[in-house]
This record gives sequence, C-alpha cells and structure tokens, in this order.
Amino acid sequence: MSIGTLRKKSAKSILDRAIHAALRTSVGRDPRNRTAFYRLLGIARRVRLVRIETGGGRTGITGLESLVRGLLALASFHKNWLRSPELADLQGLNPRRQFTLLARHLLADYPVPEFMTSVWLAPLNLSSTRHKMWFVHIGTGKNIRTAKLPIAYTKRMAHEFLDAPAHLTVEQALRWGQIRGLGGSKELALAILQTRLGKWFRHEGFWITVIHFFINHPKMDLIHVAPIVEYLYGQKYVDADVLMVDGDTINIGPPQPALTMKGRTPEALLRQIDAWNAKIKRPRRLKVLTWKPASIGGFQKLENEGGENERVWTIQELTNSLQLKHEGDAMNHCVGTYVSSCMTRTSSIWSMRFMIGGRAYRVMTIEIELSSRTICQAKRRGNSNPNEKSLNILRQWAKAEGLKISYWNGEVQVQE
Repeated sequence: MSIGTLRKKSAKSILDRAIHAALRTSVGRDPRNRTAFYRLLGIARRVRLVRIETGGGRTGITGLESLVRGLLALASFHKNWLRSPELADLQGLNPRRQFTLLARHLLADYPVPEFMTSVWLAPLNLSSTRHKMWFVHIGTGKNIRTAKLPIAYTKRMAHEFLDAPAHLTVEQALRWGQIRGLGGSKELALAILQTRLGKWFRHEGFWITVIHFFINHPKMDLIHVAPIVEYLYGQKYVDADVLMVDGDTINIGPPQPALTMKGRTPEALLRQIDAWNAKIKRPRRLKVLTWKPASIGGFQKLENEGGENERVWTIQELTNSLQLKHEGDAMNHCVGTYVSSCMTRTSSIWSMRFMIGGRAYRVMTIEIELSSRTICQAKRRGNSNPNEKSLNILRQWAKAEGLKISYWNGEVQVQE
C-alpha cells in the first residue's frame, strides 16, 4: 500500500471520527439537525471544505474537527437559513474562507464582521450559542446594540465593534468596540484585550471606571495596563488567606472590597503594585493548588548536538500554584497571581527554558487563552518582550501544536 493511500485512509478515519463525535452531542441527536447537517456535509465534501492536508499534523486535525463542528452548528440554525446551501459558490478557496462564505450565504443578507466566523467553530455551549444568535442578528440587518449584550453599548461602540480586527474573539471585539467608542486608542484597546477584561464582563460597573482611568491617562506606558488590572482584581475580588499561629489558615475576603478608582494616579498605583508584589513573594505556608494540564503538548528541541554549546530547549506547562510562584519570583513578574485563571481553565501558563551543561535557565513565561488556543502573553524577565531567538522557538511550538499567536508587546500587536 502506498504512502498516499495510507494518508487518504488516515484522513478519512479522522473525518469519520469527527462526524460521529458531532452526532453524539445533544445538537447532533436532533433528527432535523442531522438532516441539515448531512446536506452541508455533502456540499463540504464535494468542494473539499473538510480535508486534513491543509494544515498538516496536529494543526490539520484540529482544523478539520473544528470545521465539522461548525457545519453542525450551522445545521442547528437551519430554521434561520435564508438560502439553499446547494446554491453557495465555494469553489477554489481555502477551507476557512469556504466556511465563512457558507455561513454568510445561509444566514446573512447584510455584511457580518470577519471575526464572527469563529462563533460557529467554537465548542457548543451557552456562550457560543448566544454569539451565534448575534451573527444571525447582524446578518439580518439588525444593530448589535439591540442584541442581548453583557454591557451597555452606544452607537459609536456598535460601529467600532463592526470594524474590530479580524483576529479577535467575539468577547474581545465587544470590549474593543467599548474602548474605542469611549475614545480609547487602538493601542490601549489591544493592551486591555490581553488582560482578563478581554475575556469576561463581570463587575462591569467597576471595570468601566478602570477603562476610563486608562483613557484619561494617555501618557502612561501601556506595559503597565496588565499589572494594574491584575492588582485591582486581586485587591477587590480575590479572597485572601491569613496564616494563623496554630498553622491553619482562615479566609478574610478580598483585601479592599470597597476599592474605587476615585482620586487615583498611575504613579501611586504602580507604587502600590510594587509593594503588593514584594508582599506576595514573602514565604508563606499555604496549600498548593493544582489543576489539570491543558490538551496541548509541550516542546523539546536539541541544538548543537554533540558540540561544545549543546543545549536543550523546552516549553512546559505549570500546573500548580507553587510552580507559578517560583516562575514569578525567578522572572520578576506577576504570573504568581494567575492561580484563579488557571484553576478555572481560562488560561494556561507555560515556561520556556533551556538547559546547557546540566543547568537549566528560564527564558520566557507564556500565557495561552484556552478557549481560542491563542498565545496572548509572552514575557521574559521583568516583563520584557521576547527576543528573536525565543520568539523563533515560540513559533516552532505554536506551529506544532496548532496555536495562534496574538499578544501586545508594549508597542505593537504581534499576530501570527
């Protein structure tokens, strides 16, 4: 049997598994959804929308599974279809572009932003279902302001939302529209999107005052945005544990639950952050919290094998609070405060290192936004940006694991 034949059989097997996995979901078990799904699948096979050789390796498999899931999602909205899927012109394009055109053909009479395509490829849950309804809402000519949004929106915000960069998630685009609509710069918007404010909208009454604070201090170096957000979050919303004389710990709630932005200045905030970082680095006998590893492989590469400067590069996930603390202490940044994000599997933190002469050296700390498999932060010691060598290693790992790269480096948005 030829290698080509084996590859075709392997691709067919992966496609079959993806289809069966989709049909086992609650959406896939609905007979009407199945009928619509089979129609779309027939078209997708004919125009080679579902194929694995486009990305190769893990990236190709991930992309194929995502597209199959997307076809089922489109099928679940068959009552909203505006046109017959058989009439869609999908020839001669890459699979992602074909899928985008199919979604617009079925559900849109009016332009829909490029970033909205991702709502159909996301895992099926309550949040992604809401976003799909937004796609239909916009596609039928309705204003995003009249959809059920988690934040209040003005006309200008709605306009900026529709013009958000194509690589953003829907949540990020929603925050982008808000910041730009309030008068914030593109650079500020990108910096804020790399914080927890680009992922969720809880406690919005407070966080809108923080956004106004950033907008009102345009001369502040944007490298401080993320540390300020984490500090404010930790002070206002994260419960604090106090070590008792008998060795037990008690929870006393957040340090400053009544914290507001009134009268604050960037200079004073940064002094408070320095004091806070110094405090959390003091030795404490607290319980080590752990979390499940992400479904992402690590990285290892040998350079100069057998030579005098032989070194081994690795990228490994940090899976407990003690590892985060050690990483933050060694790299002189605040990753030790990311326990909550890791516990909830919002983020995954990784450490890039190299070993030479039997000794390991930390190089860079990496944050991955798990919902979109996007590298959203990459910082060397003291929050400095990656150099060309560490960025090259990062790119190799991202390509092998099917990860996107999109982070703010303090000057521009790095997107690959």
